[in-house]
Amino acid sequence: MQDLTLPTALPLFTLDQKGVVNFWNTACELQTGLAESEVLHTRRHWRAFYFSPRPLLADMLLHGDEASLEKAYRATLTRHEGGAVSCILRIERPLKGETTLWTQAGLLYGAQGETTGAYQMFQVVSLAQFTIASPIVQTLIDKFPLPVALVLQSRIQATNQAYAAMTGYESPEAMIGLPVGAFIDEADQARFQELNANNHAGLKPNAVYRWRYRVHGQVRHVEGYPVVFPWGNQTALISTMVDVTDAVLKEQELEDERARLEKENAQLLEKISRQDAVFFGESPAMRKTMSLAVQMGKTDTNLVIMGETGTGKSLLARVIHDVSPRRDHPFVMVNCAAIPEQLLESEFFGYAKGAFTGATGDRQGFLGAAHRGTLFLDEVAELNPAMQAKLLHAVENKRYTPVGGTRSLAGDVRLICATNRDLIQMVREGTLREDFFYRIFVVDIPVPPLRERKEDLPKLIEFFFAKFSPLDAKVRIPEELVRLFLAYDWPGNVRELQNVILRYLATGQVQFIAPTERMAESSFAPSLFTERETDPERNTKTEAAFSPLKKMLEQAERAYILQALAHCNGNKAHTARLLGVKLRTFHSRCARLGIRRPLS
Repeated sequence: MQDLTLPTALPLFTLDQKGVVNFWNTACELQTGLAESEVLHTRRHWRAFYFSPRPLLADMLLHGDEASLEKAYRATLTRHEGGAVSCILRIERPLKGETTLWTQAGLLYGAQGETTGAYQMFQVVSLAQFTIASPIVQTLIDKFPLPVALVLQSRIQATNQAYAAMTGYESPEAMIGLPVGAFIDEADQARFQELNANNHAGLKPNAVYRWRYRVHGQVRHVEGYPVVFPWGNQTALISTMVDVTDAVLKEQELEDERARLEKENAQLLEKISRQDAVFFGESPAMRKTMSLAVQMGKTDTNLVIMGETGTGKSLLARVIHDVSPRRDHPFVMVNCAAIPEQLLESEFFGYAKGAFTGATGDRQGFLGAAHRGTLFLDEVAELNPAMQAKLLHAVENKRYTPVGGTRSLAGDVRLICATNRDLIQMVREGTLREDFFYRIFVVDIPVPPLRERKEDLPKLIEFFFAKFSPLDAKVRIPEELVRLFLAYDWPGNVRELQNVILRYLATGQVQFIAPTERMAESSFAPSLFTERETDPERNTKTEAAFSPLKKMLEQAERAYILQALAHCNGNKAHTARLLGVKLRTFHSRCARLGIRRPLS
């Protein structure tokens, strides 16, 4: 017992791990009338308090039976830091009859933190002794480790230094006689008075109450643990308090941050919705995808966007980059399926002058171009295992060496990958490295196919008609065309929708990739555009269907260029080469025809 730092002036006994008494001090002998020799090395310490065997506070704590404490003792327990438990209760004492007892118990620990036993100290008093002026009361109050106050007739009768310090008083003596609600902030006064009216009738057993205290003009947040008990013909209250100001302020900061993020997310979603038609829809599936995209965009986590061909995975990747901390740095998109296998390493890592025939100078690769930004790998499943290993090493170390180079370069990138294949199955088959999979597959974002969000179709149709129609034409979308589109399953998703609308605007024909028997090729050629009314006398129903030859040729040229752009995924340089014109000439024609970049 030499290491026990407990007040030995009070009656005190300890138990070992088996519940056997191994210490019974002199105060215990005097207070109970039981000599040390009668209880030491026995489990008969109950004799000091009850007529028959019954577990005491220390026994219950030792055996982890805290749930039974309040039920067994018919009293409200106060739990303290370190695991100590205290209460005030009546007992039927064999030697001296019914008695009021204050008691506290807790566990004892060894040098390694293991439980070695339990202690219990107590003070037996009569109600007559338990008075305002009693030294016993003040002694008990002073020994509480937390701020505590004893209240009778709504006024403080005893308190400790911890409570005085919390309320801004120099000493406990200065607080005697003060109204218990004197420190409560005006905002909580009404609730406080209601709960404490009629001898604290509103207070619930075992409840925790949070109040705002005003101390030296500042508001402090305090949690109170009140215990109401009879005192003669009156009702007394003993309350333990804890200052939780820091925790409350932290909670408020977190709540404010949560509200700010929710507002920011809503603003981002609204902004994104205005940027491109793919995300104009209000379908639950697309809203869920967009919410996850915005949430993950704010992190630096590697992502995989899962979806069928043509669902807009590359566009979603761009959105994630635009809301990420890397948004001020490059977004580099790589179509892994379009790079010849023998060029993969030089395309990703670049090369040094003289690395191979034709390497007349240093060339930056995708990793260098995307440094501090986002590297988007479309069709990532097309990378061979050897390239997966090299790319994995570069991403993990944030450095790489160009082909033929001798010096490593910084390559800090966030990976966003996209695929329409089952990556887990590819791992099982050995075509996708397991370590590469776990590097890229931290979070997956599914993009729903168009057939699962057909409620978005009308807006998408309207968008593409406005986007690809001549700038000076009034667009009229036939109702029959909308009904046909709604009945179709769109295996090519949004990209197929775009292409179908392009063909329709160019030829008046609707042709699906895989038409069904009931969805055969259809024609809606008449009255596709309505010319501006420049000459009322010539604006007849017959003449409205005609346009100048030059205008019709421009429309045909525009439709042909748009189809070529769609074939090249919106890449204007590639489209210019395909059409056999210079890039500058191609840009000029696009500007003249009012062509904007289509969905890629």
